[in-house]
Amino acid sequence: MNSEIGLTTLSGELIALRFVDITAKLTGVLSEVEIKQHYQNSTTTNIETVYTFPLPIDAVLTSLDVEINGELLQGRVKANHAAEEDYEDAIVNGDTAVLLSKISDGLYCINLGNLLAGEAAVITFRYAQLHQWQGERLRFYLPTTIASKYGTPQLTNIAEHQLPQHSLLATYKLTFSISIEGLLAGAAIHCPSHSVAHQVVNQIMNVSLNRPQVMDRDFILELGKPKGYVGEGYWADDGEHTVALTSFIPTLETTPTPKPETTAQDDPRCIKIVVDCSGSMAGDSIEQTRIALIEVVNQLETHDYFNIILFGSRHQKLFEESVLATAANIKIAQKILRSLEADLGGTEMKSALEAAYRSYSPTMLPTDLLLITDGQTWNEDEVLDSAAQANHRHFVIGVGSAVSEAFLAKLAKVTGGASDFVTPNEAMSTRIVQHFKRMKQPPLQNPQLCLSDKYAAPLCFNALPIHKNTLFLGDTANLFTLYEGYPAAAADLYYEGEFNEAEKEHEVYGSTITITHKENDKGLLARLAAHDRLSVVSEDEALEIAEKYQLITKSTSYILVKTNAHTNALGIPNLQSIPHQLPAGQSGFGRVLVEIPVVSSQMQICDAEPLIFFSAGTPSAPDDLNIPAFLRKQNDDWLDIPKFSITADAADTASTSLALSLNRAFTPASQLTMDEYDIADIEALGEDEAIIEVLYQLEHAGYNEYKLVAAWLSIYNEFNPNNPLSRHVTRLIRVLCKEFEVSEALINTVRETIKQEISVA
Repeated sequence: MNSEIGLTTLSGELIALRFVDITAKLTGVLSEVEIKQHYQNSTTTNIETVYTFPLPIDAVLTSLDVEINGELLQGRVKANHAAEEDYEDAIVNGDTAVLLSKISDGLYCINLGNLLAGEAAVITFRYAQLHQWQGERLRFYLPTTIASKYGTPQLTNIAEHQLPQHSLLATYKLTFSISIEGLLAGAAIHCPSHSVAHQVVNQIMNVSLNRPQVMDRDFILELGKPKGYVGEGYWADDGEHTVALTSFIPTLETTPTPKPETTAQDDPRCIKIVVDCSGSMAGDSIEQTRIALIEVVNQLETHDYFNIILFGSRHQKLFEESVLATAANIKIAQKILRSLEADLGGTEMKSALEAAYRSYSPTMLPTDLLLITDGQTWNEDEVLDSAAQANHRHFVIGVGSAVSEAFLAKLAKVTGGASDFVTPNEAMSTRIVQHFKRMKQPPLQNPQLCLSDKYAAPLCFNALPIHKNTLFLGDTANLFTLYEGYPAAAADLYYEGEFNEAEKEHEVYGSTITITHKENDKGLLARLAAHDRLSVVSEDEALEIAEKYQLITKSTSYILVKTNAHTNALGIPNLQSIPHQLPAGQSGFGRVLVEIPVVSSQMQICDAEPLIFFSAGTPSAPDDLNIPAFLRKQNDDWLDIPKFSITADAADTASTSLALSLNRAFTPASQLTMDEYDIADIEALGEDEAIIEVLYQLEHAGYNEYKLVAAWLSIYNEFNPNNPLSRHVTRLIRVLCKEFEVSEALINTVRETIKQEISVA
């Protein structure tokens, strides 16, 4: 590979993605981000690129554009089935199409189909996000790469072609800039992930990378809270309602009454510490975790119970059950933690957490769990379901340069806990200890929001929705309210809590913010408010809202099609999966080192340049790169990603099933086209006798045999979801139906006849 030209595939073809350009605007807690992906097809044939990439969990996509040869097209949001049909029809017809889909929270896939030989394309999508203050800092987070995950991706809803790929040689360049406006334009900033430069012009702070960077770590920018900041609020008119966004940071105006000396200790708790010691934590992450946990166990009080569970492919409990934090037990824990290593294989998180849940907890004693991990596992849904039933609040620390932030934030939320995220270049050990201390802080009780007009007359008074009412002091409550009437001028957040430790009384507290008009809103607040409602409505209503407000969800996708001329001779495009770069500092592959950053309230800072040292030694040229030891095949190798394949053992039908036969015969590598099949042909390939009988009946009724078979193959996956035809075979069948001019009426006839025969059988 010539590193000056670009990354190549194993066959020597240039990877189409060249570089990524990102610009952002941050106004208070609201950011708007524009991402441009630049593609170039340097091959001699049409290609399809597939790029699975991360976004923040709270990202709300707002638009999709593509520019090809100077022509600009805009995408539309449709239900998944309709969007996928439009995309596949375009592929078969030789047109260029872009499909942007949501795989899961924080994970998306963009397909660029039929980029013609020599063509360049710029795909632009935009999203908005509401940020959270945690203590005295606001964290702007932008993921740029995906770490390899442990487990079986087939158990998730990710398709074979969407599975993220990785390459040691992937070095796409990233340019990034962000403008910070309003109250935060004068805030102190700190960038622990990248070297940045900044300047202030016309009361707007502009921050950008010093030079293009490789995409091997999340971009993180932290801003200090301005003096006297208690929150902010905005309103806009969506044509039907007034939409208000209020952002509060609950605090106490006075210092809580100190506890009497005789009761200086906090109430006893049971605290279970679960630590990820898988291979992906090797290097920076495990070193900082080791330092932090030694301090954490020193913070335990003698009447607390605790246990420590280490996990990888297997888990290890320090004690068989939770024990008192006596001096002897603390000493045992410290000894184990001093030798902590990332040497336990893969990220088998579920069994480790369940072992923690089963670890003895004294009756009626509040039980919390401190989890430290990078979250790189495929069985996220199983972990979330188990945690939701465990009656353990999870206080999660996500560590590393490419954390599964979406998953870990959900894990904390569903258990009534809290999450924080930190890179090795931050004060990681200090942040872990600070997060641990939140366990003994009581949550806010009965939070309620009141909006008032300029005469202080209440416009509405509502309790917080159930999915947002778990709050701690210092957390951020971002709330949307829709109502009819005049714009609100002020908002109040009322809440109760046992913050007076002496009397243990529930006192009522509150804070007030001013609400201002959001200029040039263009419907953004209304769309964000609509997205916020999706989690609390039915699936049908959520789909209706998503299509009305053009929101991408798990049920909707962005689609656009560019009609090409003279493309009848085009075949199925060659597939290119865009690989990710391995995250710096993960698995010992890289190490991110920076000097102690300078944080200046005068905004004259420039963080030190991160230096990367490869554990295998820096090669003289990419072609000379040795494969590091952690990538070699091992029994517990966390990076050994299972590949998708359809085998006789996995299939629901016999080993001679039609799907298995066709999938083996027609692969992208074979470059074969699908010829006409008669009924006897598919019977010989393993089709079920009942289906064969139906097709013969229809043939005897006068239908063309070859068209019948093509029609049946086009709907085969509807009836065989657990043993489907591959994506490539399905496309070849579309081409076959087009050549045979198979009508939709014939397809429906075959579908309904087979449904009837199946129901009778």
